[in-house]
Amino acid sequence: MDLRQLRYFVMVAEELSFSRAALRLHMSQPPLSLQIRVLEEELGVELLYRNRREVKLTDAGRVFLDESRALLEQAKAVKHRTQQAAGGELGTLRIGMATSALFHVMPQLLPRMAARFPGLTLAVTDMNSEEQVRAIAVDKLDLGFIHARLDYKGLARCTVLTEMFAIVLPQDHPLALRQDLSLQNLEGEAMVAFSREHAPALFDALIASCQQVGFSPRIAHVARHPASLFQMVRLGLGVSIVPRSYADDALPGLVFHHLPQTAGRLQIDAIWREGNPAPGLRKVVDEVLGSFPQ
Repeated sequence: MDLRQLRYFVMVAEELSFSRAALRLHMSQPPLSLQIRVLEEELGVELLYRNRREVKLTDAGRVFLDESRALLEQAKAVKHRTQQAAGGELGTLRIGMATSALFHVMPQLLPRMAARFPGLTLAVTDMNSEEQVRAIAVDKLDLGFIHARLDYKGLARCTVLTEMFAIVLPQDHPLALRQDLSLQNLEGEAMVAFSREHAPALFDALIASCQQVGFSPRIAHVARHPASLFQMVRLGLGVSIVPRSYADDALPGLVFHHLPQTAGRLQIDAIWREGNPAPGLRKVVDEVLGSFPQ
């Protein structure tokens, strides 16, 4: 018994006519009748009652029809999933995300992935940029989203996000309601910065933005994660400069003032190792990351 015989039987059972079934199968009637007879002999039961006037299903034939349809659907599903796997649309893709990317890239990435690659599972880890570069180099990650840097050590990359910055202050700060607030107004203010060790790109951006307008920031406190930084600012320990998208998930009691493009921009790049056979990696790069707005 094989799938071809099951398809033949289902067609005859649906048409209740060998001649009409043969037409639909694009074959002549004698070999079709022979295949059904061989199938019945193998099973040791009569599936169809036929005479010159009619063809009818036996009780055994009705049961076998239901089971045959189920087996054919299962075979179709097996074929489809196998083709998906061969095309890189099934499996697990290991992804690293800098914290900034979790705020802005991830909300865009997830729906795009679900729509284009529903069979692909994502395993996401919050990692700083340096850790991701090392992990991809030793095949512990497939795809990383990092703060842009010049040296990628042979890794492929594409830019997926450029984002401007914002000043964040506690809502009761004297500068919080000032409409024309600029970076120059922060000179002398205690500032909360991201840890240089955990978020070097954000730390360097704060320093560079302040120095660009003529002063060195007075960094009083450092934080490893956005939630910690926001809590420090809310408690009045200082003000800070963060990517604009962080405002979407900030704690209450904070005020954000957008800075112009001249104050600097954050760039997030996707990086991967060329030749990595991870499921769907090349298609994700081409079909998903290529659609991100810059």
